[in-house]
Amino acid sequence: MFTVTETISIRRPAQEVFDFLTDARSRSRWDGSVVFEELTSALPVRVGTTIHSRVRAMGRESDFHWRITEFDPPTRVATVSTSGPVPTTVVMDFVASGIACDVRATIEGRPGGLMRFVEPMIEEMVRTNLTTGFARAREILEADGSRG
Repeated sequence: MFTVTETISIRRPAQEVFDFLTDARSRSRWDGSVVFEELTSALPVRVGTTIHSRVRAMGRESDFHWRITEFDPPTRVATVSTSGPVPTTVVMDFVASGIACDVRATIEGRPGGLMRFVEPMIEEMVRTNLTTGFARAREILEADGSRG
């Protein structure tokens, strides 16, 4: 098992950051590993909402299905994979901090079978994708905010 935690401060209101980072329609804009992501259950988003993601990693594409286990806008969202190559949980916490929002994401992966042998590579890939994705999200959100 591995745990990756990354934080970032984005100069936008917490609700705006929460909405952007938790919206399946915007995920591929900021997360370069996501080919697409879509809701697979009816709106509104809430605990129990399901999501399908296609992710590109190590030269191949894989499908993950997720279920939201916590949904408390604009402070917290948690998801658990219900299928995919590596059982995964993702928790994102959002804290308003003056004119910014501090975001902390924790991803826990539990590779099994032969995937255990490449766990360090998977962990590093997850860390790199999250760091890069958060930086891209900040760039998008702060640029959008400067026009408004």
